[in-house]
Amino acid sequence: MSEPVTKERLSRLGSLRREVTRTKRRLAELEERLEKQQTCAAETSYAAARAALERYLCEMHTEEAALLGYIQKIEDAELRELFMLRYYDGIRSWQRIAFLAGEHDESYVRRKHDAYLKRERKK
Repeated sequence: MSEPVTKERLSRLGSLRREVTRTKRRLAELEERLEKQQTCAAETSYAAARAALERYLCEMHTEEAALLGYIQKIEDAELRELFMLRYYDGIRSWQRIAFLAGEHDESYVRRKHDAYLKRERKK
């Protein structure tokens, strides 16, 4: 990974996943417009736009894979699940994450999460 994994970078995972969906939709719309136009000039301009969107999609997939790989390498299954709930599933409430993890105290899961990131930063 090019940059270190931080809370901020992990927090981008949810919006990144939504952006991938929107970009795929944009590509499909572009293909539909191209099919309707079917002229040489339209094909050339759409080809450039398609290439740019595909490059962007590739970059997003690369970042998503890197962040998921980071989470999957967490050895503690409970902690790994906390990270998946928070960043992949996009659950923002620590109370909700605690409930889903079978805990009663949101501060327990938050402290466990923060302690892990702090340990990782020191490595």
